[in-house]
Amino acid sequence: MNKKIIFYFLTALVVLIFKTDSSYSLPTIPKYDENYWTSEKMKKAKPLTTKNIGFRTRSGVEPIKNTTDSSKDAKSMQPFERKYDAKTGVANVDQPRNFPVGMLFMSLNGEDFTCTASVINTDDGNIGATAAHCLYNHDAQAYFQNVMFSPGYDNGQPGPLGKVPVAKMAVTIEFLNDNDDEFDWGMVLFNFNMENLPLKYYTGALGWIFQLGTNVPTTIQGYPNGGNLPNCPNNGQTLCMWQGQTILSNDYYTVRDLNLGEGASGGPLITQYDPNLNLGLLYSNYASFDDLNDQLLGPIYDAIEFHALIGELTL
Repeated sequence: MNKKIIFYFLTALVVLIFKTDSSYSLPTIPKYDENYWTSEKMKKAKPLTTKNIGFRTRSGVEPIKNTTDSSKDAKSMQPFERKYDAKTGVANVDQPRNFPVGMLFMSLNGEDFTCTASVINTDDGNIGATAAHCLYNHDAQAYFQNVMFSPGYDNGQPGPLGKVPVAKMAVTIEFLNDNDDEFDWGMVLFNFNMENLPLKYYTGALGWIFQLGTNVPTTIQGYPNGGNLPNCPNNGQTLCMWQGQTILSNDYYTVRDLNLGEGASGGPLITQYDPNLNLGLLYSNYASFDDLNDQLLGPIYDAIEFHALIGELTL
């Protein structure tokens, strides 16, 4: 009798452990060739096609429900101002302008693509955020390879730090298993070390926040190719900016009549933006475009899963 009880207890424990461990996608280590990204390849890489979806009709805008039970998981993180010069490694005397946003490069099956990504403030200091479809391709059922980040990339030129390889990447389990557009976000771990300091000390890093309402003052940065962003060449090579307000729906943050074309996927949606520092709080990313209602869509981050992905990447 006692043996049966022990057996049932151990079985339940194994099931519980399996369920807990499988709640979030495990990070993958992409293949990376340090000689892959020549200047020519970088210039010829194509902006990744943004996912266009027919948005499900809603009866109206409804506030998002609070699904987070722990205040610890829902807490925000403040931005991090860069401390060192990106070229010399010398500590900055004057308050520098940060450049946490950059172009993300990746390859798959002989083709080269670009997206947008940003450095976010974590204890590790080498974590970035982007759209999940910039990391995992559902048509090929495979992660992208040779994933590389160039923070501060602009006007067709790499940023001050050049090319920063991605060591690990992870996407939400809902996107990985079900191609769920509502969870189209992921994270990367950069392979960067300069003077024993992580990337955020040289680029600065966006803070982050959850559970925002509607009509959020927002700044979006990215590299749109095509689309209708004003005061931007929309050529896929120039870092451009949009400012306005997002509206909260059941499933997404939305911006009506804004199409960022291709290449801006993964671009951060930032609130409390400080133009002097070029920093603020990340709360979503450009994920897809709703053709039916002519609006930009950004996912609503789940605070618990957000923390879990950071934890998985830094294990």
